[in-house]
Amino acid sequence: MDRNEVKASSPGVSAVQLNDCLEDLLNFVLQSSINGTLDFNLALSADFCSGLLKHDDHHHHNITSPTSNDISEGVPPYPLYKRFASALQQWIISGSFFSTSENVPELLCEDESLKEIKYKWNELVSQKGSELVYMLKSIKFELHVQEPYFSQLKDGMKTVEGRCAVGNYNRIQSGDLIFFNKCLMLEVQDVRYYSSFVEMLEAETLETVLPGVPTIEEGEQIYRKFYTKEKEQSNGVLAICVGRPATQPHIVLSDILSGLGYRGIQSLLGLKHTVGTIPEALPPPISTLYSSFALPHKSNIKGCTLTEGARALTKHVNRCSSNYWGKVEGSDSTKNQLAIEVITRIIDQCRWLNVHNVQPHGAVFEIRIPQGYGARWSVDGTKFIGFLELYMENGHSKKWRH
Repeated sequence: MDRNEVKASSPGVSAVQLNDCLEDLLNFVLQSSINGTLDFNLALSADFCSGLLKHDDHHHHNITSPTSNDISEGVPPYPLYKRFASALQQWIISGSFFSTSENVPELLCEDESLKEIKYKWNELVSQKGSELVYMLKSIKFELHVQEPYFSQLKDGMKTVEGRCAVGNYNRIQSGDLIFFNKCLMLEVQDVRYYSSFVEMLEAETLETVLPGVPTIEEGEQIYRKFYTKEKEQSNGVLAICVGRPATQPHIVLSDILSGLGYRGIQSLLGLKHTVGTIPEALPPPISTLYSSFALPHKSNIKGCTLTEGARALTKHVNRCSSNYWGKVEGSDSTKNQLAIEVITRIIDQCRWLNVHNVQPHGAVFEIRIPQGYGARWSVDGTKFIGFLELYMENGHSKKWRH
């Protein structure tokens, strides 16, 4: 049952669109996998699933948001599952795996072994994606149910949903498919009419309508939170009897996740796979990248306000003949502002992201824009390592001057 019932007297009847429910479906699958209640083995660790659901609690509004709606561009914002859902939806609709590798320097390209794997991914997403879209099109109604009743419906404990006989509820009939909370599909077995909720509870029993509620009087009071006595008396009540069909949208989505595995999910988040890539790794929160970038370079020196990012930028301005880094001059405040503008541009426009091992730093998070310029942090983003020049042969011996 839904507290919005007081305002909305009818269930949703418009066609269920993939873009309207994929995030909810994905959230449900990942959370259920973490809780151990998903009737499917994703073969993904609980930590990895939790990382996809994690929110960036410190991503403040003053941090510049990406200027592009292109999901193949920029460090993905948290929660990561939303970016993954957008990328997967685009893949299902377009029928092909999108790539962020256009114009990326050859030395940064991915492992060649991924080509065959991507072919298999395409087959999987094409087949299961079509199955998911077809399944959603067959749904007739959408309802929202609060806990604990949603879990009871999912687990088969609750098999009857009671509603006032108003609006589109009167159109529901046996055989119709109802989408609960945008993630659970149930089939209507029967619809029975009663003059009141008390009459319905007596006939259908509390065990099937409101499991766990001890008395009919208490059951009536639950419905009174959603419907007035007058509305109940003037319209009557429907007992919508539901059962679980053999297939479920979240099981089809689980098939896709399992088939993609860690590498496929990482790829849809924009992460590349090269020699040294760390399995199961996810990009750090954007706020963490900014925070470590803005740490004071020498906090123990009084009057020194130069940030780690600005200090790193001063090392690069003379290496680049194209003036990509700009001019670093003026006060510490001016240098800090320029550094923030540069790192924001790289974070927003990068098309190559990798979590991999690089000597002498070890595990790092690295991003680069198509021209090759970029930046590195520690694997968790808590330490800014420095900016990166574009790749070039014998770069070290040339001190990366170009």
